[in-house]
Amino acid sequence: MAKARSRFVCQSCGQIFPKWQGQCTACQEWNTVAQEAEPGEARRVPMQTGGSLAIIQTLEEVTMERSARWPTGVDVFDELIGGGLVPGGITLIGGEPGVGKSTFMLQLVSRLGVKIKPLAYISGEESATQIKLRAERLRIGNGSDIILVSEQNIDSALNGLASYLPRLLVVDSIQTVYTQQMDATPGSVTQIRECAAILTKFGKDRDLPIFIIGHVTKDGAIAGPKILEHMVDTVLYFEGDVNSNFRILRVFKNRYGATGEVAVFQMTDKGLSPIINPSDLFISRKRTDAPGVVVVPIMQGSRCILSELQALVTQSFLTMPRRVASGVDSSRLSLVVAVLEKHAGLKFYNRDIFVNVAGGLKLSEPGGDLGLAMALSGSLNDRPVPTDMLLVGELTLAGEVRPVSQMARRINEGRRFGFSRFVVADGCELPDEKGVVRVATVRDALKAVFG
Repeated sequence: MAKARSRFVCQSCGQIFPKWQGQCTACQEWNTVAQEAEPGEARRVPMQTGGSLAIIQTLEEVTMERSARWPTGVDVFDELIGGGLVPGGITLIGGEPGVGKSTFMLQLVSRLGVKIKPLAYISGEESATQIKLRAERLRIGNGSDIILVSEQNIDSALNGLASYLPRLLVVDSIQTVYTQQMDATPGSVTQIRECAAILTKFGKDRDLPIFIIGHVTKDGAIAGPKILEHMVDTVLYFEGDVNSNFRILRVFKNRYGATGEVAVFQMTDKGLSPIINPSDLFISRKRTDAPGVVVVPIMQGSRCILSELQALVTQSFLTMPRRVASGVDSSRLSLVVAVLEKHAGLKFYNRDIFVNVAGGLKLSEPGGDLGLAMALSGSLNDRPVPTDMLLVGELTLAGEVRPVSQMARRINEGRRFGFSRFVVADGCELPDEKGVVRVATVRDALKAVFG
């Protein structure tokens, strides 16, 4: 009997090595290379003559089949994914443990169960009793229409569900299920790849929407991200601190809609409830004139959210002053500080800098550069930014202020919250010039904000 061959696979990115090594040369992660058995030769089907032929047609001959989307009952989620569920669509939902993935999916299934029946829920982590207890805590009724399968063997679970003809399937989670076709432990890259392929074929053959829940690794990525993301149709991530009540659901990939869209939810004793106007949560209509506090409009996909940006600059007694950023990229903070020192004459070399975006949001676009610069300048000189002023612009290394996208939408959102003055880059086109102050450089912005 031939001895089974083995290989070494990185559990983070899926790179294959002929022998074990401490660091993966592909993703630079340490201690992620594990030994796995190679797939059997029986799975490799050689090319045969006289077999079935694939259907070949030109692009003009392809007929469009537009299937109606299924509304989930959660309007915010329907807008997020492009109007509802697509039959046969495979969706991957990732997030840190405890962020609310299982809670949200159970709520979504209960809403869908009103119009679409039956629905199936495969759980490889929790027993049916635990799921029932969560449903009672969330006050979810009509539970008889939700078929619970507490099984880690994905082949056994799908064979048992075939006779029920479910209309929707949830798998919680992809790291806990396994297939007997592969000789590897659950959670390994080999099992994740094979189980995802089995679920994708199961859903596509039956026009069955499938939600796959995936855990994240220490660096915030789903285990085996490159393997899973190209196999599914939609990738959603739950973001937010588990100690906070707010959760952000972000679209990273969507074959049926736009990417970059976000939806904001609040965790309550009844589960996750959608937030219609997120700006009401992240800023207060009664703003204080504390130095170092500004409001910046952040574009999250097509949604504009006003967020409070806080900066604290203090005297440093360390050899290397501290630069602490929460919600802001540290390299972006260093860039803004360097521009202020070079082109505005401000000195931060002996100052500790602390920057925070309130509410757990992330400032991942350059439109907040001008607001960050004014917050740092105001905290350094102990001068507050006027509470009726909104700042939007990108800073260049030459000290210039450049316009950013969707300026009209940002200003309209600011006006809705009572802002009357808007400092923007010179050259941006706006339909309404009321209260608009145009600046060309960071020095001009300092004069316009602080007089």
